[in-house]
Amino acid sequence: MLRMMITTMAGLCAGLFLAGAGVADGQERTGQPQAEAPPQVLIRNVRVWDGISDQAVAGLSVLVEGRLIRKISEQPESRPDATVIDGGGRVLIPGIIDAHTHLALPAPPNELSREDPGYVGALSVKAAEIVLMHGWTTVRDIGGPSQGLARAIDEGIVDGPRVYTSAAFISQTSGHGDFRELTAPHPNAGGAPDAFAQRYTQLADGPAEVRRAVRESLRQGATAIKLMAGGGISSKYDPIDTTQFSVEEMRAAVESAADWGTYVAVHAYTDAAVNRALDAGVKVIEHGHLLSEATLKRLKADGAYLSSQSFGAARRYIGGMDTERGRKGAMVMDGVDHLMNTAKKLGIPVAFGTDAFGSLRAYEIGPAEFGYRLRWFNSLEILKQATSVNARLLALTGPRNPYREGPLGVIQEGAYADLLIVDGDPLADVRVLEDFARNIRLIMKDGRIYKQTL
Repeated sequence: MLRMMITTMAGLCAGLFLAGAGVADGQERTGQPQAEAPPQVLIRNVRVWDGISDQAVAGLSVLVEGRLIRKISEQPESRPDATVIDGGGRVLIPGIIDAHTHLALPAPPNELSREDPGYVGALSVKAAEIVLMHGWTTVRDIGGPSQGLARAIDEGIVDGPRVYTSAAFISQTSGHGDFRELTAPHPNAGGAPDAFAQRYTQLADGPAEVRRAVRESLRQGATAIKLMAGGGISSKYDPIDTTQFSVEEMRAAVESAADWGTYVAVHAYTDAAVNRALDAGVKVIEHGHLLSEATLKRLKADGAYLSSQSFGAARRYIGGMDTERGRKGAMVMDGVDHLMNTAKKLGIPVAFGTDAFGSLRAYEIGPAEFGYRLRWFNSLEILKQATSVNARLLALTGPRNPYREGPLGVIQEGAYADLLIVDGDPLADVRVLEDFARNIRLIMKDGRIYKQTL
């Protein structure tokens, strides 16, 4: 066990060191004494969309002090010590939140065990930089050992979004998180393949093992728990129609997470998997592309959240229709229209997420999710999903929430200063955010400016 921990940490630290050492040195040389007043940034002449309302308000000024929004005013502000940014009448929106991504899986899960941990760590750092420059200031990393990356970002060692980590997937043997090849020994029966040593997956069978796995993830810094409740696309040996974990096993996970004040989210596509999860008290369903209207009605009645994507993982495999993964991907794609249309009809909020993993390209194309969703939602609805709706989902972490100084996903006094200035009107056409290099003129996270081209 000690050898596995040392290998994992050494590899991740190597990747983080390569990408972030220069930044860390610079911060050490220029660190400010604690007694000094926090820096101020005054953003003037902007149309503010607060993440909740149906329209933006013109002619406002926003004063940022330190990490937080200090004041929003209709009157022109004069702050001689502040950095002043003139928005030129452009739209100011909250930073985007991705509710379903995997920064710690920048290579396919079945290949991670063959990659050097330091290289994987460096790829994860690059993925974090990519999504931040999209204007995505917070991500919900819903499976994978992203705790070290989250810490490095919070400490200013590397640039990236705020990360809500779930630590390792928790899967039953033969479940969606069992990434072993057929001949690989079980990690709980004398074998320790690298993918498990590196904390990508915990295999657990029976309520006692599930409790242990949940508690281990929470000990390692998980803000919420990710359980595999049904078959998936990216895994080789679990059919998508399978139902995974018993009610008793899932209830053990829910109770153990609740003991720490947080929640369980489950990967599930089918009615059987989702209904079993709801029976166990699960409150967040990831994906759900094959759900019937009856199950969606129950999901709403139970007060559960739906975190879904336009195509999810299916887009990666649909080109390989002659493969089992391709066929599973096609099944999911066939269900997308019904899921999204029915969720909208029933008034179920759908969290905005990309399910990016497997390659750096997957993170680069993440903003395409905005345009895909226009098949079912208008631009304003999509923007709300990507800001205030996602923020409500993040708040389910309760006392495990590492970012409690203010609310996320909104522009209001006391909120985190995660702000974007945008050319064009994303409330009318959210696709302007797809061309982030041209149209996003300011990216601010935690009151720090990462891009400014005004």
